[in-house]
Amino acid sequence: MIKIRHIFTASMTGFIVSLGSGVDAVPRKLTVEEINSIAKQTTVLIAPKLTKEEIDDLLDKKPVKKWTVGSGVIIAKEDKKYKEGKKYYVLTVTHNFSQKQIAEDTDYGIVTSDRDKREVHQVTEINDGKKCNGDFFRRIKNQKLEAALVRFGCFERQKINGYDLAIVSFESEKNYPVASLGNASQLKEGDKVYISGWPKIEAEPKLKPDGTPQLDSEGKIICKDPAPRRQRRLAWGQLQASTAVTEQDNGYSLYYTDHTRPGMSGGPVFNSDGKVVGIHGRGSANKLICGQIYPPISNNNSTSKDSLQAENNWQYYSAFKSQNTWPQNQKHQAQNDWEIFNESEPQNNLEKDSNNNQNNSDLLEQDNNSILKRMYSSAQNVDYSQQLITQVGMNLSFQLEAPSKSLIESEIKQVPNIPTSPESGIGKKSEFIDPNEANEGGFEDPNDTIENIYELFKFDTENIIRDEPSAGTESILLGN
Repeated sequence: MIKIRHIFTASMTGFIVSLGSGVDAVPRKLTVEEINSIAKQTTVLIAPKLTKEEIDDLLDKKPVKKWTVGSGVIIAKEDKKYKEGKKYYVLTVTHNFSQKQIAEDTDYGIVTSDRDKREVHQVTEINDGKKCNGDFFRRIKNQKLEAALVRFGCFERQKINGYDLAIVSFESEKNYPVASLGNASQLKEGDKVYISGWPKIEAEPKLKPDGTPQLDSEGKIICKDPAPRRQRRLAWGQLQASTAVTEQDNGYSLYYTDHTRPGMSGGPVFNSDGKVVGIHGRGSANKLICGQIYPPISNNNSTSKDSLQAENNWQYYSAFKSQNTWPQNQKHQAQNDWEIFNESEPQNNLEKDSNNNQNNSDLLEQDNNSILKRMYSSAQNVDYSQQLITQVGMNLSFQLEAPSKSLIESEIKQVPNIPTSPESGIGKKSEFIDPNEANEGGFEDPNDTIENIYELFKFDTENIIRDEPSAGTESILLGN
């Protein structure tokens, strides 16, 4: 059931004006409809060109695992005149571009939020000539990188070397909104964050009515049948932890409740003010992976998929919901109530010397990170992303002010109610609830669809963007 709600909740959308002289306006928390409006206009879909053989396989319901479908967000533009008009910069994850595809200089396409007809911006010459070996980021640091694809890490053999971030650019005469960047350091535990992206159906497990996966004769999880129609997904949950950014963990540092799907990697993570604070890229390690042997998932499952599974095949739905939350884990940490400490060991043995204390601290940190990866989705911190962009000599002009009223209002549409669940944070009043009442959840946007993604990514002439001349002074540059 779909109904209109919270469409125009304030005459000055985006702000609450404080009463009294000399008091500045304070940003207010946006509704799900408003966040979704911003997400629709700034989230893009990224994928390589489909060959005829791959399309035939897809139509015959044979999953094409090497076809990478990912997401991204427009974070900057240059109005300087290029061959095709303005240049737009999309922040995404590097694992949307495998080393093999880069070495083969595979053509990619970026699908934007055109209202009339879904078209694709073709990106060519993505081969940066860089091999995925050694310390990848150290080799590109302090270089002035100017290419259609700038990587801060590389993805090969299901492993990330460096940071899981990339910027891909395209040119267009059309005016596309640019997302506002927020301050991830201001996020607090329990804050609500919203993730936008385009799911890759071919990478999801096929489930039985009871929620368990369908298995083949070898006990491997069967993938869903390919489907040409796609809908962008908006998911949200509470921030569980914000950790230090390390290259060892490929830059992932923001952890939140998991309601994402494969294909959403590279999509924006918004705060409640409608600003991008992160780039999503990793689902919880407890999710099912199609194509792998099915082990029953339990709270005692200690398996941690620290490396990325190829082509986004590591973000999946699961009925699993642990009773252990990050706040509880923090409490245990404060009480030294962790399995790595032997409760029968005398306290003076734990304090024999500083080396032992340091080892225990390291183990505790590793255990914390393992729990976070197992339980929650995670994202790159956009504050650190800006630092990386600067370190490779890219001089981009970011939008740091709050999203404009015109941007927020221009795509506000009806959004569906979501199923009531214990995770929604409220009692079960009915089978479906208003998403604005739920602490976490998600939905596929019925107003943001691609009818035939396979046809679109053939890169036929009629599908490739051919921009009309700019509308001049009458056009509205959203996001300013």
